[in-house]
Amino acid sequence: MSDMTNKIVKWKTVLVVSLFLLVLTGSRILWITIFQSTEQPYAKDGLLDLRNWNAAEGQTIELDGQWEFYPHVWLIDPESSQTTEKSSPQLIQVPGDWNSLMQPGEDTPYGYGSYRLRILVDPKQDLTYSIRIPSVRSSSALYVNGRLLAKAGEPGVNKKEYKVGNVPYTSSFAANGSSEIEVVIQAANYDDPGKSGIVRSIKFGTEEAIARQTQLSMTMQLLVAIVSLLHAVYALILYLLGKRDRRLLFFSLLLASATFMYLLATDEKLIPYWFPIDYETGIKLVSYAIIALSCSLLLCVKQQWPAF
Repeated sequence: MSDMTNKIVKWKTVLVVSLFLLVLTGSRILWITIFQSTEQPYAKDGLLDLRNWNAAEGQTIELDGQWEFYPHVWLIDPESSQTTEKSSPQLIQVPGDWNSLMQPGEDTPYGYGSYRLRILVDPKQDLTYSIRIPSVRSSSALYVNGRLLAKAGEPGVNKKEYKVGNVPYTSSFAANGSSEIEVVIQAANYDDPGKSGIVRSIKFGTEEAIARQTQLSMTMQLLVAIVSLLHAVYALILYLLGKRDRRLLFFSLLLASATFMYLLATDEKLIPYWFPIDYETGIKLVSYAIIALSCSLLLCVKQQWPAF
């Protein structure tokens, strides 16, 4: 009877974990469906034609596709804001990394360069547009029609002139009756050893649409974090007030570390948004969260299935 009871408990555990993973997968698919435009145009050869796209409907798009890329070149002088003479560009896929293009014959994330995209819009639409940049490793400056609008960190031609700062930011501007918008993103990385450059999709739309979507994204991520932390606290309380089952303790640690990593590394990076932590501290905190997540997961498995 004891063996039969243990088998039932184990199968129940497998069923609960499977349902949990199914819910997470379904939620992620729903998230992608909500935030991805059904009619997504793509940039080709550094040009994105949005003249037939009605931005006033309140939808946003992602500036995905082929951008022009100028390795080791500032298209706009950061000191004088003057446009420099353009050399022959390479085409780069956004989102993606610049590792294979930074040095011929090498694969390196380190260096600096300029991205350029021309966007064609309907000049009859008198709208205020916004651009939402979630992640450019590891520093960036956004120029629209030659004007500096915002930046994260300080891009530089070398480590000494550069300051790391990979955080999301949004900037708004008006087309002022022009039919073409020139977007230039100048970036530099001398810290992150992984994939570098524009690694996540850039959002584009009206000021109201981008603000609404950003707020919704932050609210949803915060809601997920709160629910996860509540379950972590509940499991900890059951451990302290119950039979001191270590599975509850390890499960609580698992949820807490996963939530902490989630708030540090997702699109909105809510913890760096709330607290001014530097790049190195953020990397260390993510590493600690991954270690705690891995250890707690292994301990949960060991407690549930000692033979395994």
